[in-house]
Amino acid sequence: MPAPQDLLTAAMLHPAARAGVETARLGLFITAASEAVASFVGYPLHRRMGVVESVAGTGGPYLWLAGGAVRQVVRVVVRGVELDAESYALESALMGRLVARSSRWPFTGSWTTGVSPTPLEARDTGEVVVTYDAGWVTPGQAALDDTLQVDLPAAIQLAAVEAVTAALSRDGKPGDVASENIGGTSMSYFAGEGGGRAAIPSTARQMLAPYRRMR
Repeated sequence: MPAPQDLLTAAMLHPAARAGVETARLGLFITAASEAVASFVGYPLHRRMGVVESVAGTGGPYLWLAGGAVRQVVRVVVRGVELDAESYALESALMGRLVARSSRWPFTGSWTTGVSPTPLEARDTGEVVVTYDAGWVTPGQAALDDTLQVDLPAAIQLAAVEAVTAALSRDGKPGDVASENIGGTSMSYFAGEGGGRAAIPSTARQMLAPYRRMR
């Protein structure tokens, strides 16, 4: 059964890639690769409505949401008071960056003691809460609800296809095998720290680069 986070369906894979793989295991590969792609870009990719997130205020003009690919900001509540939508703007939907239009965001965190306290360290205190919609409709979500239309960028879908195809090609083989020679029974391994192949192939990483959120 498809999962909401699935960035592709089995039908999107080349027949040769999915040949010989049981349906249940193929679904596992698709979901695992989709989650690896989302982890690589740095935020969930499937559409999520009404996400409620408590955010740390730095006292500056920007507020950073943990989620990327923000579709719209529904509301912002600061210390129990909902702000007028005109007082802020979604400056970067991809990066989840909100900018204050009239005044700076409040500082939330630790302060020095004394007559005139000053900010020390910003942290999430629950005083700033943002509700927003984020992500794209994935093939997995559309497969679960036929009223939805896939709007996930083609580059992300193709990157996920690459990731699944690569995972299927090494199914049953040790993760650190670089090459093998069946006739000569020789085998070479990846060297270096960690060894093994990357879960996201280099071509897929290139396609995902414009959507990646650096931490």
